[in-house]
Amino acid sequence: MFNIILFVIIIDVIIALNRDVNTFSNYHEIQIQKLHIEWLLDLNQKIINGTAEYNFNVIKNNIKEIHLDIYQLNIIIVYDYATGTVFQHVIENMGEQSLKQGDRLKIYLPKSYNNGDQVKLRIKYGVTDKARALSFMTKEQTESKVLPYLYSYCQDNNCRSMIPLQDTPSIKQYFSALVLVKDPRIKVYMTGNLLEGQPFKRMNTYSESLTEYHISLDIKIPSYLLAIVAGNLEQRKVGNQQTSRSYVITEPTSIDRVAQELEFLQEYVDALSNYIGPYAWGDYKIVILPPSFPLGGMEHPLLTFASPTIIVGDKSGVGTAIHEIAHSWVGNTVTCSDWANMWINEGFCTFLERKILEQYNGEDYSKMYSFLANDTMFQQMARYGMDHSYSSLHPNTTGENPDDSQSEVPYNKGYQLLVYIEQLIGKDNFQKMLQQYIIQFKWQSIDEDIFYRYLLSWISTNLGKDHASIKEIKTIYKEWVYVPGKPPRQLDFHTDAYDKAMALAKAWLDNKGDKVPDNAEEYRNYIYYQKQQFLNEIASKYADMTDKNYKLIDQTYQLSDQKDSRLLYRWLIGCLRGKFYDRMEVIKNFMGTHGARSWLVNMYETLFKDKPEVAREWFAEFRDFYHPSVVDALENGIFKNSIRKIVQ
Repeated sequence: MFNIILFVIIIDVIIALNRDVNTFSNYHEIQIQKLHIEWLLDLNQKIINGTAEYNFNVIKNNIKEIHLDIYQLNIIIVYDYATGTVFQHVIENMGEQSLKQGDRLKIYLPKSYNNGDQVKLRIKYGVTDKARALSFMTKEQTESKVLPYLYSYCQDNNCRSMIPLQDTPSIKQYFSALVLVKDPRIKVYMTGNLLEGQPFKRMNTYSESLTEYHISLDIKIPSYLLAIVAGNLEQRKVGNQQTSRSYVITEPTSIDRVAQELEFLQEYVDALSNYIGPYAWGDYKIVILPPSFPLGGMEHPLLTFASPTIIVGDKSGVGTAIHEIAHSWVGNTVTCSDWANMWINEGFCTFLERKILEQYNGEDYSKMYSFLANDTMFQQMARYGMDHSYSSLHPNTTGENPDDSQSEVPYNKGYQLLVYIEQLIGKDNFQKMLQQYIIQFKWQSIDEDIFYRYLLSWISTNLGKDHASIKEIKTIYKEWVYVPGKPPRQLDFHTDAYDKAMALAKAWLDNKGDKVPDNAEEYRNYIYYQKQQFLNEIASKYADMTDKNYKLIDQTYQLSDQKDSRLLYRWLIGCLRGKFYDRMEVIKNFMGTHGARSWLVNMYETLFKDKPEVAREWFAEFRDFYHPSVVDALENGIFKNSIRKIVQ
C-alpha cells in the first residue's frame, strides 16, 4: 500500500515536468520543423559524409542557442546556408552519459530569436561505424555475397548517432533526403517515398560519378522512425497486382520465398483499416533484413524492417508483420511523447495485432499468445525486480539508455490494461473509442495522462457520466501505469490448448527419458503457441530434466534441426539451462547466425554462468556480425570489465 501511495503522490510531479529525460536538446525552446539530409555512402570504408539542413521554429523568447543530440559524430562546420555565416559550436561532453546517450551539440546563434521566428542552418559532419544506429556489413556477411550492405535501427534514441537532431519522440519533423552511392548496383531505400527525377539539388560538389536517390515524406515523424537500407536489394509488389499497394524488399536470392510468405500483406493492412480507420501512409513496404537485425520488426513508415526469422514457410510468423502494420496507426500516427510512455505505442499495437490474429486464427491462438507473453513479462519483471520502475508502464530512464528498459512490459501490461477497459465498456464501444482516439490525436505525441483524460471524457460523453466503468478506471488506471509488478486486475487467458501443452510437458518430465510418452504425437498437430508453451515449460523445468530426456525429446521431434528460429531458440535456451551440451555446435551456430537482442542476451547470460571462457570466445568471434546495439548491451552487461582484453 505504501508503494501505491508513494507512486500516486509523485504522478502529478512527473506529469508537470512533462519533458523527455533522454534528450540533451532544448526542444522545449526551439523545434525542428523540417530536416533534409545529403549523404554520400561509402559502404566499403563504412563511412558517411553527411550534410543536414534544418528549418527550426522558435517557441520561446530570447533564444540564443540550439542544443542537439549527437553520439560519436564528427561535426565539421555549422553555417547559415543563405549567407554563408559560420555559427560557433561546441560539443559538450556529457561525462558518463557520453557512451550511454551521447553528447550535446551546442550551437551559438548570432542574435536572439523570439517565439514565432525561424532559424535555418546546415551542419556538415561525418559518420563512422561507431554509429550505434548503423550496421555496416561486408558482402561476405550478406546472403547474396554480391555487395556490401547497410541498415539502421534508431529506436529508442540511436538516431543521434547518424544525424545531429532533437532525438525525442516529442518532436516530429518533415523529412527528405538525397543519398548518393558510388556503385550504381547499390539500391537505397529510406523512410518516405522514392521520388522520380532529381528534385533536390546537391549541397556539396563531388569529383566522381554518383548515383542519386531522392526521398521525401510529407508527414511529420519523430527521429526514431528514420531509417535507411542499402545494398543488393529487390522490390516486388505482393497480392493483387491491380489493387495492392503492398511491397516486399529483400536480397534477390530470397525475394521469391519472402513474397510467397507475405503474399497477404495487403489483406492485413485492409483488416486493420476496417477495425481502426483509414490507412494514411499510401504504400506499405516491408524489408526482410539480414539475420543480424536485433529485433523482430521495426515500424518505419513506408519501410517496415523485419527479421528473416518471420519467414518460416507456413506463414506462422506473420504476426510480426501485422504488429508492425498496426504501428501505422499507434506509434506512427499517434506517438508516445517519451520512452517512459512507450506503452502508448506498444500496448495499443499489441492490442490491434491480437485482434487481427484472432480474426485469422481463432480465440485459442490469441489467448495462447497472450498467456505466453504474460509469462515472459513476469520473468522479465522478476529479473528487474518487482519493485523496479522497469516493471511498470512508466519506467524511469533518467540517466540511462532507454534501450535498457525495453521488455515485454510495455507490450503486455499495456495490452492487458486495454483489454480490461474493453471488458468494462464493451467491444463495440471500445472500437469506437479507439477510432476517435486516432482522429483526435492524429500526428501528435502524447503521454498516458492525455489518454487517461480522453478516455474518461469519451465514456462520459458517449456512455453517460454515471457509467460504472468510470469509477473502476479511476481506481485502477494510474496504479496500472505507475506501480511496478503485476497489474492490479488479473486477466484470464487460460485455454484447453494450454492444458494439453502442459500435460505433454509433464509426461516427458515424469518419464525421465525412459520412454516416449503415449501422447507424444500430439505435438505435431499443435498450433504454434502450443509448441512454444511446451518448449517454455521444458526450459523452465531444466532442474527436472536428464540428459536422457533431452536426447529422446530431440530425437522424437528433431528439435535441433527445425527451421523455425523462434522455436529453435526456445529449445536451445532450455538445453543451455539444463547444461545439456550435446548440441553445442547447434547452439554456437545459432548464436553466430541470429542477431535478436533478447535471445542473445539470454543465451550469453546463461552460457556465461557455467562456461564463461566459451561465452567470451564466441562473443569475440561473432562480435562483428552483431548489430552495434547488441554489442553495446553485451559489453555493458554480461561482459562488463571482462571482455575488453579479448576484443581489443
